[in-house]
Amino acid sequence: METSVLILVSFSCLEYFRRMRLSEYMDTIRGVVVSAQENETACVSFVESMPTYVDLTNPQEFQQKVDYIWFKDEVQTARILFYLRVIPTCIERLPGSVFSRVVAPTMFLYMGHPNGKVARASHSMFAAFISSGKDSNENERSLLKEQLVFYYMQRSLAGFPGITPFEGMASGVAALVRNLPAGSPATFYCINSLVEKASKLRTDIATQKPDMWKNWEGESEPCKKILELLLRLISLVDIQVLPDLMKLLAQLLVELPKEGQNVVLNELYAQVAESDDVTRKPTLVSWLQSVSYLCSQSTSGSAPSKGTGGEGTSASSLRDPSNWNGINARL
Repeated sequence: METSVLILVSFSCLEYFRRMRLSEYMDTIRGVVVSAQENETACVSFVESMPTYVDLTNPQEFQQKVDYIWFKDEVQTARILFYLRVIPTCIERLPGSVFSRVVAPTMFLYMGHPNGKVARASHSMFAAFISSGKDSNENERSLLKEQLVFYYMQRSLAGFPGITPFEGMASGVAALVRNLPAGSPATFYCINSLVEKASKLRTDIATQKPDMWKNWEGESEPCKKILELLLRLISLVDIQVLPDLMKLLAQLLVELPKEGQNVVLNELYAQVAESDDVTRKPTLVSWLQSVSYLCSQSTSGSAPSKGTGGEGTSASSLRDPSNWNGINARL
């Protein structure tokens, strides 16, 4: 096992000089990983050989010589990328305490790397840990997972759009909503953070082209990407979180321009129609009808309310937080 660890560490140091995917090289790595991943001691030894956060950001050998910038060090980046790809293969054997002490700081650091390939590998590492099995101390690992989610969402959304790759963040979010305990505060925080980010990005819509909402598929506009992720979560979150997600989504949809509302509602109709989840589908159908009504009211201006002869709900009144109690009651 010690030999396997030494081979992996040596390969990590050579990663920068590898310019092609040689089949023999890859087969050797796979063989060594297989022999090491079943042994907890070997896994821990390999992980602890990874350069520390301090070494990566403030290496002693460069302190007095140059102004060192960690993400510009291509040799070190290639080595860390090797670790980010190999560690998930032995994540089941890795104690939570070791992951927290050694892996997590570097993982979060490289989520902010300008190279998309490196950033995606960091998100994959997070998803692998969140999806991993249980420690001998189950509560310790579960608690660590929830603790990591809060900073993960802050780190990911702070770099989006721009540095954070959407696909990487989406995989991390999907992993956490699937694997955290039902009703976890971390899941609620994740949903609220995504909605808040989408709301902030929505303010840029007025400066975009009027037809930006016409083509949902292939559109790269950041607000639409976050909305797309939120729509995916409708079928993924647990039943305890679903009502909060529906309420926040309704509030967000009412704030969108008419074209945006039509696009998102069409996606919702298709998603609910295709759903075979007998537990949540009746609730979603009723909710979607209410959201459709609210959106029609928000874009139609003042109109007589049915059966009352009074003024209808206008877009401006829907945007007034003091009126949300009545709207939430309908939903």
